Amino acid sequence: MLLNHAVPIALKGGAPGTPEFRRALRDALEATRGLPDTNGVVNMSATDHLGLDQRARVMVEINNGKWVYQPR
Repeated sequence: MLLNHAVPIALKGGAPGTPEFRRALRDALEATRGLPDTNGVVNMSATDHLGLDQRARVMVEINNGKWVYQPR
């Protein structure tokens, strides 16, 4: 999902395989904000390449073979 979002942006910066493309891809990935992902909402930065915040972490308990959300 991140690449589907970032590659079209990076292609504007250079051809695949070139240093310009790699820089543009890095910049596009690090500029990603508010991208819904299977693990949470991604907000990347130059210092945070995981991009997930506290909303991506939840506690669950298994009751009768089912996952039950445990509010904080």
